[in-house]
Amino acid sequence: MKKLLLSILVLVAADSFAQQDPQFTQNMFNKLAVNPGFAGVSNAYCATLISRQQWLGFEGRPQTNLFSLDAKIRPFDRFNSGVGLTVWQDELGFEKTINAKLAYAYHKNIGNGLLSVGLEGGIYNKSVDGDWITAGSNGLGDGTEDPFIPNSAVSNLTFDLGFGVYYATQDYYVGISSTHLTAPTISASAENSSLDYSLARHFYVMGGYNINFSGPFVLKPSLFIKSDVSSTQIDANVNLEYNDLVWGGLSYRYEDAIAVLAGVNVPWFEGLKVGVSYDYNLSLLNDYNNGSLEFMVGYCYPIKNPLKVQRYKSVRFL
Repeated sequence: MKKLLLSILVLVAADSFAQQDPQFTQNMFNKLAVNPGFAGVSNAYCATLISRQQWLGFEGRPQTNLFSLDAKIRPFDRFNSGVGLTVWQDELGFEKTINAKLAYAYHKNIGNGLLSVGLEGGIYNKSVDGDWITAGSNGLGDGTEDPFIPNSAVSNLTFDLGFGVYYATQDYYVGISSTHLTAPTISASAENSSLDYSLARHFYVMGGYNINFSGPFVLKPSLFIKSDVSSTQIDANVNLEYNDLVWGGLSYRYEDAIAVLAGVNVPWFEGLKVGVSYDYNLSLLNDYNNGSLEFMVGYCYPIKNPLKVQRYKSVRFL
């Protein structure tokens, strides 16, 4: 019965928000996952780990783990660039998704900021466990009545592409990107049943601004918009940071959830930051869960530019 209820909740969730990429409340710390243009922008070796438990208290709830790594490079000592790696795994009941991708970005100084144009490529794997319950002709069945519902485990993968542009100054940033550019289809079959899973092209817009007050406080509002054309979701965030040490804030996901955020830049370990967020659901799913919890750990090691050796020609050899 719980598996049947999970299927119903999945359909409700899909109806309210049909996007296929995982959802994170701390999106301001997770830019590389959706925009390859962010690779290397921080001028440091950066690693981020995020773990999200959605719909706490419900069996088979969505669980997502993500790891990303990026750095600035200068190939042939000529091209200012960045590279990145993102791997995430998402589980929802009988479904499991794994996405691994590499990113490259070209950097160009424009005005007071840095413009970065990025491209990413990787694999997208979808697997479905056939051990689930559906409505059959005589009440509850095992799914064998429908040839489009796998009655045994199936899995397959496809090649995936993404593109993004990111621009940042000391005071603000803005980015636009798209994942699943080719909108590929994953097909798999087993025991007289088949699964065709189509990836929709996703679009992202992000932006943020730093408002410096007199004193140690900095207000950091940001906006995160995601869409697959059939549905659009907007996250409005605001964090207040004190003395470049701790922060706290709120996030509102339109018609879905309100969240509280908190974090700290660990003072005894330079470059290390830890964050947490809690979502209170505002949708129809609120009666079936106890909210969503998300943890973030990030570390950046700054890249030190080597001193250039100055060479002077002697007038004797001119």
